[in-house]
Amino acid sequence: MTNPWPSEPNSRGVIPARPLRGQLLLVGSAAILVIGGIFLWRIGVHDTPAPPPVRTAAVAVPAKNPQLEELLKATRALNTTQQQAIDQLQVLQDTVASQAAALKTSSEQVTELNDKLEALRQSFASVQTAADQEAKPAAREVKRSPPRQRHRPRRTSSKRHGVRTHH
Repeated sequence: MTNPWPSEPNSRGVIPARPLRGQLLLVGSAAILVIGGIFLWRIGVHDTPAPPPVRTAAVAVPAKNPQLEELLKATRALNTTQQQAIDQLQVLQDTVASQAAALKTSSEQVTELNDKLEALRQSFASVQTAADQEAKPAAREVKRSPPRQRHRPRRTSSKRHGVRTHH
């Protein structure tokens, strides 16, 4: 049996061409398979009915069951209450966040003011020290000023005792 698809070159170095009959058989088989697959797919798609659409948003509830209606009303009320609580909690969180930001700003301002106050205290202390040092030489100069002349003590004589006293 000869190889229908030879892969080895012949003596001239040329791979021989495939026979025409083998090529037609191959193309025909592929065409039949493709056409058959399409035909089966189309038959399968049209024969099965489409499922009814699923309704998940609104559930039809029979109005005949009062317990079920009561349960639905309670559930809706709970949902409403829960949403209100969530909204209030969000407002509280926003308020706390804004107050925390204001507190931080105030704290930073107080820290800055304390730093400025300390700088003023140090500046005042250095000015006060300089003023004290200037005042000391002036005080020494006052002490070095010529002394006042002292008054001579009075001499009084006492006629009664005959003794002189000095005041």
